[in-house]
Amino acid sequence: MRGARRHERRDGDRDGGLTLIELVVAMAIFALVAVMGLQALTGAMRMRDRLIQIDTDTAELGLALSLLRADLGAVVPLLFHAPGAPPRSALDLDATGRVLGLSLAGQPALPPVPGPGLQRAEWRLEAGQLSRRVWPALYPAAAGDVAPGVVMLRGVRGWGLRSHWAKIGWVGGVASGELDSAPEPSGGDSDAGLASVPESYSSVLPEAVELTLDTERFGRIVLLESLK
Repeated sequence: MRGARRHERRDGDRDGGLTLIELVVAMAIFALVAVMGLQALTGAMRMRDRLIQIDTDTAELGLALSLLRADLGAVVPLLFHAPGAPPRSALDLDATGRVLGLSLAGQPALPPVPGPGLQRAEWRLEAGQLSRRVWPALYPAAAGDVAPGVVMLRGVRGWGLRSHWAKIGWVGGVASGELDSAPEPSGGDSDAGLASVPESYSSVLPEAVELTLDTERFGRIVLLESLK
């Protein structure tokens, strides 16, 4: 009888709770699971932020390229008369090679100047940013008519422009100067002979334009647009 009672007490002592070693092991396993869960959550949040950034970058790139293509495809051989400045060619790259101007038609008229949809778009590359601003007419009355520039694409390290001319082929730029020289047939509309296109002459456009963008995030991007 006494032996049985002593045996029951021993069984009760063994089932009374966890030992210190068992408690430490359980806490270690819990901490390991918590760390693994935190790492998985952190990785998922980083992946989400990365996907959001990629989506934003590609949306910005798509919009900029779409506008560039639309502008290049809408160029017309009409001069642009900026306030207090000589007339500019329909397709013009300034002496610094940083501002590309395009005379456009077929675009919606912008306030405050109603008109037949003739506009001047200016693309400017400055401090790694490609921005666009629009004059609502090719004969603006005042400098205040131009809309503020809007940054269209960031991370642009540089750009290059070439134009293709009948019987000449590809040449650098689109107008006069080292960066923007383009040949023109001499003797009126004759194809014989070549001369430098005057800055104010816009009755002839190249057959095609190639614009190359050197970007930090997307590498080299080439846009080829036919003007004929």
